[in-house]
Amino acid sequence: MEHFWLIWLVSVLCALCTIPIQSNTIRQHMQLQAAIYPNKKVPPISVMVAVMIIQTCVFLTVATAIGLWLMPSTGLRLWILDHWVSGAELPFSIWSLWTVAIGSGIAVGLLVKWVDRSFFQQHMTTIMGKEPISSRFYGFLSSFYGGFCEEVLMRLGVMTVVVFLAQKMGWMGISYWLGICVAAIVFAASHLPTNYMTYGKSNVVTVWTLLLNGILGILFGFLYWRYGLEAAIISHFSADIVLHVIFKNKSRK
Repeated sequence: MEHFWLIWLVSVLCALCTIPIQSNTIRQHMQLQAAIYPNKKVPPISVMVAVMIIQTCVFLTVATAIGLWLMPSTGLRLWILDHWVSGAELPFSIWSLWTVAIGSGIAVGLLVKWVDRSFFQQHMTTIMGKEPISSRFYGFLSSFYGGFCEEVLMRLGVMTVVVFLAQKMGWMGISYWLGICVAAIVFAASHLPTNYMTYGKSNVVTVWTLLLNGILGILFGFLYWRYGLEAAIISHFSADIVLHVIFKNKSRK
């Protein structure tokens, strides 16, 4: 638990990066709802964004606390933090970690972008004006949330809990892969509400969301297992830069 405050503080700061994106998304959704229900009263956008940020911070607190508490029993590690803070010996060089993390993030980002453009993009249109990540600047901001907050929630939180429970039940041989897969499914499914709100609820949107995010989630879980949470964070951030900044799509209209 010695890294709790550092991880929590950085994750909260990264969550705050999403305020412009959240505000834009809520504004578009309210405009769409106003056209359907003109007399419906809703709270101010600032209040709704504040509630969402507070909710995210609570989830980050729980995931960080539980993940760090259970981690020593699972074999999962924060290799770089442990090395810097307590001088723990690394089973690999720092440069190899950076190379694997950045390289895998770029590679999976390019793969996901190719699959998206080849099989899904032409079948999807937005139903509320613009996509939530409607510019490269928003894409850059969202990369901090994805890279840090989602890894704290999904890998440090969900995956660590699943691995811990699997090992307690005697499933040592499959505990890590079970954790990787469960966390990847939860990670992918967590994107469904926003994507349904943006593109409408359809089989194409469901498959697109679960498949592409599932691929990403499996890679990040594997990196957490083999190289530590820091590698998953770096890889996720790199993939998001590829997807949401370098190769940002024009809005699907």
